[in-house]
Order: sequence, then C-alpha cells, then structure tokens
Amino acid sequence: MYAVLLIGLLSACGGAPHDTAVPNDSADTNTRPDSGDSAPPAEVDADGDGWPDWRTALDPARADCDDVDPNVTPERERYVPAGTFTRGREGTPNAEPVRTITLGAYCIDRWEVTNSDFLALLELREAEGAPNADEDGARLYDVDDNDDVYAERLQRSGAGVWTIESGYESHPVVEVWWTAAQYYCARNGRSLPTEAQWEKAARGADDARRWPWGDDVPTCARANFVDAPLDAPLHDQPACVDDTMPVGSYASAASPYGAEELAGNVAEWVSDWFDPDVYADDPDVDPTGPAEGQMYDDGVGTFVACMARGGNYKLGPSDLEVSARFPEPFDATSNGLGFRCARALE
Repeated sequence: MYAVLLIGLLSACGGAPHDTAVPNDSADTNTRPDSGDSAPPAEVDADGDGWPDWRTALDPARADCDDVDPNVTPERERYVPAGTFTRGREGTPNAEPVRTITLGAYCIDRWEVTNSDFLALLELREAEGAPNADEDGARLYDVDDNDDVYAERLQRSGAGVWTIESGYESHPVVEVWWTAAQYYCARNGRSLPTEAQWEKAARGADDARRWPWGDDVPTCARANFVDAPLDAPLHDQPACVDDTMPVGSYASAASPYGAEELAGNVAEWVSDWFDPDVYADDPDVDPTGPAEGQMYDDGVGTFVACMARGGNYKLGPSDLEVSARFPEPFDATSNGLGFRCARALE
C-alpha cells in the first residue's frame, strides 16, 4: 500500500444522493446541427425513464447516456458533448504546453464510486469463486493494509462475508488498485476516463477556469481539502474534515457538466500512464496517453507511474485545480485515492 499521494496525502456509479439532475451551464456549442427554421427534431426516450437519448436530447443536461437501461440517467451519469477544450495550465508541473484538444462525446459518473458500489463487486466475485480478485488473480481491495491510521472501510470475515464500516456506505471507495478500478468499470460496462476526458469534464468546453466551479478560491463549502491560503505550506493548516465525505456533499460546486467532487474529497485514478512529455506529444484528437508508464521520482523513491487527478482531503487549494496532475505507483493503493467511471458513446 502506498500511503501518501506525492505532495502530502496521508493516505458514483450506483448510489444516488440526489433526485434531480444538475443544470449544464457550459455545454459545447457545436454538438447539434443548425436546424434553420424547421421544427426541432423529436426527442426519443426508448426506455421510458423520462430522459431523452443523448443523440436526440435538446438540452445536453437532460441527455440519457444509455437509453436502453432505465437505471442510467443524468442523475447518475453526466453527458459531455463532443467538441474542444483547453487542456493544461502554464506553470503547472507536467501540464504544459497548454493546447486545444478535441474529444468525442462521452459520459462520466456524477459521483465517485462508493463503498457500497464496490461492495457489490466484491460480493459478486465471492459468488463467482474468486474472492477479492479479478480474472487474472489481481487483488481488488487492499483489505490487508496496516501502514496508516485510517482503517479500511470494507472488511471480509473468515466466512467470506463483506461488510462496510457503519456510516461509510456512501463515501467514495479508496484502497483500490489502478487495475481494480479498471476492472470495476469494465464489469459495469464503462471504463476509467482518460486524463483528457477527466479534465474536460472538470473544466468545461474551452474554459480556462482553475477549479470545477470557476476561479473562486476553494472553501470548505465547495470542497473537502486542507483550507490553507493559496500556495501556502500545509503544515498546521486546518483540514475541512480530515476524512472522506459522502458523495454528493458538494453539489453546489459541480463542474459545468454537473459532475461533483472533481476537486478534493479523494483523488481519482484515470486510465493514462505517466510520461513527462505527454502534454506536448499527445495527438490533438481523443488522446489516450502513452503506451507504457515512465519512471517517476517523488523525492522518496522512483516507480513506474500512472495518473491520478483531482486532489483529496489532505491537499491544499492549488492541488485541487483542474490542471493538477499526480503521478502514482500503478501497483499501489492509497486511503485518499478512488475513482469514477466514464462511458464511451458512438
């Protein structure tokens, strides 16, 4: 278990803390053809859940990412229209040069995957005869971690029964490996977002905002983090909570596409390997990152790294910026690192 994110960390797919979708106030403008003076095309709601298919939705905030499954709605997955966005920020480590990137349409989970969500996968693997492992035998949840003060919220008894610490059911799951996050998303018909998908979902279309909600400095009302002055040392600065919070706790600070807690609470695995030159070398259209990871030196040791985004409850305001990048050991876990899933669209 890797107990700390590289700049100070001690270390939703299924849950639905809210009943209404978050408005989309920054949709791309190039996602629907100009209909001229003709009547707008009719919306289609094939599964009858009250939300129109993303291909026909007149309001992108109401777009249904899977119009065959009534359990998939904008209350759980947020639609990100095809188009451009501005990636990176000058002066941010490993996030230069600033470039315009084009992405196809996709959807991203409104919330991080919760302990209850991940419990369902662990129980499924028990029933399939592979306790706490994927098909290749790789472990899913770091239940044996004993090197930090934070207890594992999921536990397995000798009888093969999984339980969640009371009160943490809707908190984001942590202590999961990068491969376990990929496996969870795949078993649920999705994938980890690419770094580019994550960043566009956080900042909006062609928007240079610093945080998902805009340019106002984070406060404890907007995010779960260490409430220190911008760029000040974090030593002895107060943490808003000093633990995870339930998903949906910061709905008023949602991104332009309605995704929540993309800043603070827990950092999030994305699908890309780390390469210090990737922001210069990536293609302009639908980048997926390098083919393999590069070595990274965090000042303590070196390791092959993949990427995490978003910051967490032990980090300061600059680490919550939408351009902040965190190389992490691909074979480690952390009590401040979770994930959310994305859905590719045709």
